[in-house]
Amino acid sequence: MENTREEIGPTNPNLTKLEKARKEYENKQAIPDGYIEVELSTRGFIGAPERFYIRNFSPEDLMNLGLADREDIPLKLIKVLDSLIFNPNHDPVLSIKNFHEKEVIELLLLLYETFYTTVFPNQEWIPTEEDWEFLKEQCGGQESEEFRAKERALKNKTWKPVFDIDISKLEFHEIPNDGIKTKAKVDRKYGDKHFSAVFTLPKFGDFITLKHFIDSIYREEDKRYARIAETIKFRKEMEEKLQRGENINMASIPNVPKAEYDKYKEYEVDKSLFSITASKALYLAEIDGQDVSKWKLEDKLEMAKDARLDYSVFKMVQDHFDKLEFGLKEEITVRDPIIDKVVQRKYTFQLIDLLTAIRDTGTSQTTISFV
Repeated sequence: MENTREEIGPTNPNLTKLEKARKEYENKQAIPDGYIEVELSTRGFIGAPERFYIRNFSPEDLMNLGLADREDIPLKLIKVLDSLIFNPNHDPVLSIKNFHEKEVIELLLLLYETFYTTVFPNQEWIPTEEDWEFLKEQCGGQESEEFRAKERALKNKTWKPVFDIDISKLEFHEIPNDGIKTKAKVDRKYGDKHFSAVFTLPKFGDFITLKHFIDSIYREEDKRYARIAETIKFRKEMEEKLQRGENINMASIPNVPKAEYDKYKEYEVDKSLFSITASKALYLAEIDGQDVSKWKLEDKLEMAKDARLDYSVFKMVQDHFDKLEFGLKEEITVRDPIIDKVVQRKYTFQLIDLLTAIRDTGTSQTTISFV
């Protein structure tokens, strides 16, 4: 019989695999009942860990989110989801704020599919060119009364075609084994001078910080111009209805005096420019070798105003991050409710829609009886 001591000795290349398997088994043994194992498609290369454990929402959790103002929901969501994660070592890195938004979407989809249902129902269908051509043919032409009636119904939303999404059939991008580049370095020369900056892919918590930062800066202006913004939006909607052939008395629609309109547009431009600068600050991790990744946003804001970080630089950075493929694929397979056939179309899941579906859907694989 061969000596087995060497087989399990420290030189055995399988030893680390055995240790890893044992550790994973011990960790699973420590997981409380009611928690599920999560392995997102990003495999630990973006923000979420490679593996973690989470439980379902409680009624109190959903009530907490339901009572929050719409703009406060992302911040509330971080706190609620953090409370659902099993984090025995209280690791501060294991927080939803360190995930990317695409990972948060994927996690909510997993919770919805696991604890509720695989069907994400009644999503509004936006008619395509193929739909319009189909309706023209079915109704006897573009000039027919039947087609015009359906056209008005679709545009006025008195007819709202909907479709369902089968979550179990959604596809996710595969990340290569060597990971994905979440940092972008820019090098530029100005004559005999050199400039460099490093930008990093922002996390879910970063975007929430940015939004609250901008909202806080412009809170008073937002209140001051809210009425004007609503008036402009309402008048634009009425003009669009008029162009669609509806009988609209534009003389009865309030208008904004030119002086107020000019001030409003100036405010809009100022807020947009500030938002761009703040976004640069959010992405900025290093400038000329100086690490600023841990700086407060208001301190990084001054660095982001550096003239060398012009539009062309930031455009290159954004293009790089926009090309990164991870998380849910935008192309999904659904049934066109107008033509009644299976088609491919782009769809983006929204946090609010997912949370609403979770709140309104009963838990799956659960029955109740009265005795």
